[in-house]
Amino acid sequence: MTEKIMPIKPIKKLDETVASRIAAGEVIERPVSAAKEMLENSIDAGASNVKISLSQGGRASLVIEDDGCGIAWDDIPLTVERHATSKISTLEDLERVRTLGYRGEALASIAAVSRMELRSRRRGDDLGGVIKTEGGSVVYCSRVPCMPGTRVQVDDLFYNLPARRKFLKSAASELKRIIQVVQDYAVVRPEIRFRVSSDGKDMLDIGGASNTDELLASLWGDESRPVRAEARSSDGALVLWRNALPGSKRVNLTAFVNGRRVQDATVRSALNATGASIFGEWIVMLDIRPEDVDVNVHPAKAEVRFRHQGGVFELVLRGAKKALLSGGGFREDTAAMNFPPSPRETSQNPWENYIPEMPKIGKHTRASDPAPGVAKDLFADDEPGASRKYLGQAQGGYLVFDDPRGLCLVDAHAAHERILYEGIEDSFSGSPVASQSLLSPQELPPAVASAVARNRDELSNMGFAFHFPQDEGAEGEPVMTSLPALRGLGKLSPLETLRSALKGIEEETDPSKRDREVWWRWARTACRDAVKLGEAVERDEALALFDRLEKCRQPYSCPHGRPTTIFLAGEKLKSWFER
Repeated sequence: MTEKIMPIKPIKKLDETVASRIAAGEVIERPVSAAKEMLENSIDAGASNVKISLSQGGRASLVIEDDGCGIAWDDIPLTVERHATSKISTLEDLERVRTLGYRGEALASIAAVSRMELRSRRRGDDLGGVIKTEGGSVVYCSRVPCMPGTRVQVDDLFYNLPARRKFLKSAASELKRIIQVVQDYAVVRPEIRFRVSSDGKDMLDIGGASNTDELLASLWGDESRPVRAEARSSDGALVLWRNALPGSKRVNLTAFVNGRRVQDATVRSALNATGASIFGEWIVMLDIRPEDVDVNVHPAKAEVRFRHQGGVFELVLRGAKKALLSGGGFREDTAAMNFPPSPRETSQNPWENYIPEMPKIGKHTRASDPAPGVAKDLFADDEPGASRKYLGQAQGGYLVFDDPRGLCLVDAHAAHERILYEGIEDSFSGSPVASQSLLSPQELPPAVASAVARNRDELSNMGFAFHFPQDEGAEGEPVMTSLPALRGLGKLSPLETLRSALKGIEEETDPSKRDREVWWRWARTACRDAVKLGEAVERDEALALFDRLEKCRQPYSCPHGRPTTIFLAGEKLKSWFER
């Protein structure tokens, strides 16, 4: 077979338009990329207030306004020139970068793939300037009166790259990404006030805080209990926060190096090396000498390279262990919880036909085994419980009952978990979820409020109700006015109930399965409020607990798979004592 030889073409320099679009594609992938670059410019400019306005998630329009130092009129034409910057000038400067931006290509890249307008004025100047571009070409530039600071408007992003534009996510998805970036930078720069609006609606107002601890309290809510830890070495300094998020099985890590938001394998590896469960939210801030960090290793500046990687690993590991020790991570979280698969992974009730393994104790019949006669008769419908006697508690809190059919020991915590779980499951049996009004409306932290605004319709179908003053043209914080009236959730706070619902909605991509994902999360969270083993239980409470367990569909085990009861049949007792 004759080998096909490709025709030889001469090497030539790409047209500037083609080259600029290739370069822009490396820096600007989607609306959030443009928002991040402009946000970093506002921070570098020393802004105290930053406002972001979006239309269609930033695809139709993205506007960022700040009150920073502004740009001199003579420099405005240079803002759209590639590699024009005020932040570095020599190779030595590149090796000691302290600003978030430094390459001088962000605005040029944005301009190449959009219709862009930039207005800016320095404080003290009588006039500012404006420059307009289309596809990277300047179409207008003039001196104009404008507010101090800088305003950048990006319209029709990727209008000249239709292949890139068709791969953008939905407006709601793009909005979510931008809000997340804004929240992340608010954490590292809490003194700056950030506001985000979408299609005329206020979505986020965060910042203006004195420190990160105050900012996180407003972001995560007063009911969260984050743990703060610090560490220091010759390689740098570290401060981190961990919010455990009970019931969560995810690790959400946000890392900053010298104020720059990055994705770094070294930091994540150090958390994983703690030897403990690290589920929850982590904020990790590293302060490293600029000369020991190479920031010029990723087109979007999303990664860095450490000169002393081992030292940084040890620093993060030491700080993470401090947080886990002071926050109970080693004591409570390391025990593996035998949860069955998420309802997202199965089309049926995850507990249906689930029979946990239970160790045999001598010749005792296993209470979780439905096959042998004595076990399946323990909760038989035709056996009234009126003659059942409560004898008390033994061996650290187990409830002991004298039943007409034998002797029964009950793990009160496991039994209560099963009761709470099935109560919540029944609330999602197909009928509309009832609502209950809150006596006092619950204020929403900014992070929660923005997520609620994106998912109001689905939350309404689940029994939640909210009041947004902005809907009526007024000012004020959004509040929750009603929440689902669910059996088994009585001890969960309204905010915890809402947070669990939002996590279920945002993690389950199939709308038809979100209800199941939400109740599964609520049920797991509610288990924390079951009566604790060892707590004193009065006679009436013990009998009521047994009666409620008897009415459960799966009374022999808790949702985690642990047994609720051990039953010693009367006939077996007689045979052991040779009666």
